Amino acid sequence: MTRAKAKATILVPDGVGGMVKVPDRRFEPGDWPIQFQISAKQADTWLRYFHAEYERRGWSSSSIGQFEARDNSGSITVNTGGANKPSLAVVWERRRDRPIHVRARSAGTPEFPLAAAQDLFEEVNQRCRSGAMEQVYRRGQLEYHGLPWCGELWLDDTLRLAPPSRQDETALFGPRIILVDYLLACVGRGEAGYVFDQALQELSVFISVVMGSAVRVPRQGRAWTWIFADGAVDCAVRNLGYCEQDNPQEMPARGASRSMPLRQVNRPDFSRGWLVGSINEESLPADITDLWEAYRSLTTDQLRQFLQAGAKWQEALTQRERSTLSFALMVVACEALKPADPQFRDHNIYDVVEALLGKANAERLREHWFRPQDVRHAHLHRGEFRGSEFAPAVIMSSYYDPTFDEARRALEPITREAIVEWLRRRGTFTMAPKLHL
Repeated sequence: MTRAKAKATILVPDGVGGMVKVPDRRFEPGDWPIQFQISAKQADTWLRYFHAEYERRGWSSSSIGQFEARDNSGSITVNTGGANKPSLAVVWERRRDRPIHVRARSAGTPEFPLAAAQDLFEEVNQRCRSGAMEQVYRRGQLEYHGLPWCGELWLDDTLRLAPPSRQDETALFGPRIILVDYLLACVGRGEAGYVFDQALQELSVFISVVMGSAVRVPRQGRAWTWIFADGAVDCAVRNLGYCEQDNPQEMPARGASRSMPLRQVNRPDFSRGWLVGSINEESLPADITDLWEAYRSLTTDQLRQFLQAGAKWQEALTQRERSTLSFALMVVACEALKPADPQFRDHNIYDVVEALLGKANAERLREHWFRPQDVRHAHLHRGEFRGSEFAPAVIMSSYYDPTFDEARRALEPITREAIVEWLRRRGTFTMAPKLHL
């Protein structure tokens, strides 16, 4: 790696009201009494464990790094207190998929005791090798548009989905909130915020697939809003989002709310779930905990593939006003379920649906009025619209062709059930190879 000094000067608070420059210690000469390497398998998490350990001891740090495609390196200065407290200099280097090389020594005066530094790294390395985790509780939210979420559902002992204390009572279908109580497995408490944000994003994809609705992490920010009051319109910029009044500091006990209604399903399920049972609140398929168990058992590669397909499905649901794009994204979601082997490179939605949902569903897609693969190519490669985007309103027209809208409505449950079936099989299914003449 060609290491280069930073061209910018970075300043951080010095703890006594001033600012101090962040040093790049990779270029400092002299002896480094502590040197070791961590295997490639554990190298991805070693810096997380190092950060968690000095944070656990009440220390802080400043750092600078250089990141390139093949090589990364960085310099960390660990501060044990104010200006008159010992500091530790740590330099690390790593090539892609290779071990991480670490060297350390005392920085400045007073001297950082060598035995204390060795104790620090021994603890970090031991926790990294064992994969030690601690549980941290966090509460967050997901949002969707539909029937109200009125009950609690435990997907497992660490994850609870619960109703908000307030609902939109002005309409049966409206903006809805799901409270998420999560016991997270973290390397240290300091990373809980990041881990929770990632967990919410992934959970939103899973729930979107199972519910068949666009479930998302709430949008943040400010926007113009208006209300009609006392015969006049009050228009003002307000913060977006729902604020829950009750924010516990630990995981709620089971039974804090009544249970979420569950409905029996036969897979593949092409029913309109919200019409089953009560129409006054959201219900979920009875196999949701089985699907969550299957989701949690996926390997790293399988999890990435599920999230790739599920995210495209989620995006398709949020783009309904651009109906052709929504349709094309559903096709992409199905194709994302293909095995990664090169022999399946030319397979498409018809092959995936046939393998997961049977030949009858695949043959339906191939009918001349449907043919989603053609729509995908036309829109993603040439930008063609097949829906009513930018078209004159048809409400007063003497002729309207409903074919595309019917195809889009039919493709939604097929896409959802293909992803669900892939999850039920944990990504293991057979597609016939294509014969190249």
